[in-house]
Amino acid sequence: MRTVAAGVALGGFVLIVGPDTSVQRAAIMGAVLLVSSYGGKRAVALPALGLAIAVLLIIDPWQAWQPGFALSVAATGGIIVCAPELTEGLRRLTGAPMWIALPVAVSAAAQFACGPLLLLLQDGIPASGLLANVLAGPAAPAGTGLGLAALLAGPVSPALGQALVVAASFPARWVEATAQVAAELPFARWDWVPGVPGALLLCGVEAALVAAWLLATGRLTRSGARVIRPWMSLGLGPRKLRTWVAVLLGAAAGALVGPTLVAPVMQQAEVPSGWRIVACDVGQGDAILLRGGGAAPGEAVLIDTGDDETQLRACLRQFGISRIPLLVLTHDDRDHIGAVGAILPQTARVLIAPPTREDREHRPMVAQLEAADVSWEVGSAGDSGDDAGVAWALLAPDRGLTPASRNAASLVMRADTGGLTALLLADTGEAEQGPLLAKYDPAQTPAGDAAAAGALVADVVKVAHHGSRDQHPGMYGAVHARVGLVSVGEGNGYGHPARDLLTSLARADTLALRTDLLGSIAISPGDHRGAGPTIWAARGRPVSSDE
Repeated sequence: MRTVAAGVALGGFVLIVGPDTSVQRAAIMGAVLLVSSYGGKRAVALPALGLAIAVLLIIDPWQAWQPGFALSVAATGGIIVCAPELTEGLRRLTGAPMWIALPVAVSAAAQFACGPLLLLLQDGIPASGLLANVLAGPAAPAGTGLGLAALLAGPVSPALGQALVVAASFPARWVEATAQVAAELPFARWDWVPGVPGALLLCGVEAALVAAWLLATGRLTRSGARVIRPWMSLGLGPRKLRTWVAVLLGAAAGALVGPTLVAPVMQQAEVPSGWRIVACDVGQGDAILLRGGGAAPGEAVLIDTGDDETQLRACLRQFGISRIPLLVLTHDDRDHIGAVGAILPQTARVLIAPPTREDREHRPMVAQLEAADVSWEVGSAGDSGDDAGVAWALLAPDRGLTPASRNAASLVMRADTGGLTALLLADTGEAEQGPLLAKYDPAQTPAGDAAAAGALVADVVKVAHHGSRDQHPGMYGAVHARVGLVSVGEGNGYGHPARDLLTSLARADTLALRTDLLGSIAISPGDHRGAGPTIWAARGRPVSSDE
């Protein structure tokens, strides 16, 4: 009767919750366990998981491509295989009671099994995931149970259903708060080799750890001293056994420490301490750091964020930036604001572009800023300020205009970092650069204001629109910059940077530096009077713009 009642409850739960992949997998596995245990037979979880996978893939083979399916299966398999041993080991080593040891072991086993798959979805190892899962674990069944009760009670008694929904919201908020706090902890995510190579490397580390554990605990031995090897008549002795365990543990530790600790420390050590301008390598997007000589440790102005949160965080970490007193979002294109969520917690205030005809009524980016409770204001020509030792002024667009497109709304900024000046052209094109030249270029406005006439001249220019062909032919000649930063993605499909643009920079005697070839680029003032700026590239060597 108990088995039948459990089966009915399982079927009802699936009907109410919905046919999600993880729910289907859990339901089929639960049904197999119930059937296998009927009549007193011992349930075996691992074959049940295998049967659940086979049934689901026969029904829909394309589920094999879904990350949720793969993570669900891997986590369940890890829990089945590793959690019992981990629980016993924690209790034996620490003396922790079962109610503590079991959730820690379950979370560790699931994360151990899912680690390589997670690296295929996002860069870095989520080190805080174990703590987050342990803390959120008790709230998940409470929220699920209360939510289910609210769903059932609602048609009968709306007041009771509402009360149960309110009660269910507390564990749901606990889960949300746990995720937010865990993500903001120091060292919450460890650096690691990205993509398939990183997943294979982590598989190798985990395999070495498992092999060392099997040898050390005697699970590969006939007795406590000899390893069972069918192709050898004699096994390894105790000394050789200990040696192999030490070698495996040393190899795993070395492979783990290299990408997570040694590589980041070496990267930070080689970064020049006196940098003023950095073009972060964020792929096909913009993210520019500005810092003056009087900036406090760890702070800088950030111009745009790119669209890759992982790459943006890596750049900020490499250059030691933990606080952003001013974030300038030049316009609302995703390749300039897509990663803004990654740095809002450490941002004091935000300067944004004016609304365009495309998004005058609703701007998702503004909604995101307001949801994060971050102070923001719309910028326009004439605005100026001093943040992180950087004296900045906006040159465009003019106040009161409603640009036709987002690129036309781009904030153009001139910045003085104390030793280096920079002109940041965002995604302006020829139509926007023409009025800039007419207003600020002394060759076109000889009778104009002297201060305004020199506004375009700078040591460094952030090339507009990733080096697209849409540029005014006289723009870079008017800037007279020694260095032109081209923030562009490797192998992009837009043909950026255009050959005509590179030719224009060469004619203006401006050294073109591309993030797709050099990685992140840092520029410092020259070492002596009259010397050009010093350039450091993540994939190159320190050079001088005089070369």
